[in-house]
Amino acid sequence: MDLRDRTVVLTGATEGIGRATAVRLAGRVGHLVLHGLEPRAEVLGFLAGLGGDVTYLSADFGHLDQIAGLAESIRGTADRVDLLVNNAGRPGARRRADSADGIEATLQTNYLSTVVLTTALRDRLGRVLNIASATHLSARLRLADLGLAAGGYSAVGAYAQSKLAIVTYTCWLAGRLDGRTAEAASMHPGVIRSRLLAGMFSIEGDPPEHGADNIVRVATRGGSINGRYFDETEPARPNPTAEDAATQRELMNRTATLLAPIGIDPTAR
Repeated sequence: MDLRDRTVVLTGATEGIGRATAVRLAGRVGHLVLHGLEPRAEVLGFLAGLGGDVTYLSADFGHLDQIAGLAESIRGTADRVDLLVNNAGRPGARRRADSADGIEATLQTNYLSTVVLTTALRDRLGRVLNIASATHLSARLRLADLGLAAGGYSAVGAYAQSKLAIVTYTCWLAGRLDGRTAEAASMHPGVIRSRLLAGMFSIEGDPPEHGADNIVRVATRGGSINGRYFDETEPARPNPTAEDAATQRELMNRTATLLAPIGIDPTAR
């Protein structure tokens, strides 16, 4: 996939893998739209060092209305999004915490933000690449308690479940796209050194640039990638839960309920 003269949207672009990916993409795409949590003034130095046509938009994914607002801002600056990389994420909190919307914070930032942004931009999308994690392979979806309110909460468990939700959603979405003009895939970018990795697993990992290279390679891969899951740059089988049609339907029904307050229904045709 040649990104010249194309519009690319990258979330979580101001630190870690996202920042390294922004550097990799800058100057080689027609229009690079970056999202971050920080106000623009706080990242001006970073943005000034990027080449090409770059737009920066800030939004706090702890607030559902700000995710929807980000989508509207993107629609205002781009008639088409040729590539959407849903990279924004957070580690599981040491203790269970709710967002401003009363939803478990890890689930909202990592998973619901992906669904909201993708749904709100769906009529303008080409390729969607959702950044997941190999931790999803050992996770399970607690469909009756996605917010993990009934007990048994752990930081790693919340994070892994949110990533399994992403992969399951991606498989569901891919089944509703034609695979030619629009497609969706998910990937594990690698075990990458970051505050997230250190905070939850107390290990180092590869540099962010390694993850960025993997993201760019999958994002620009030739041919259809619709419905695929990649372990770094290689196609791999996801957690079987993600491929189960009944589980996909139940997850999406529960997701639609969580997003109803902001008028987003990912299941609507």
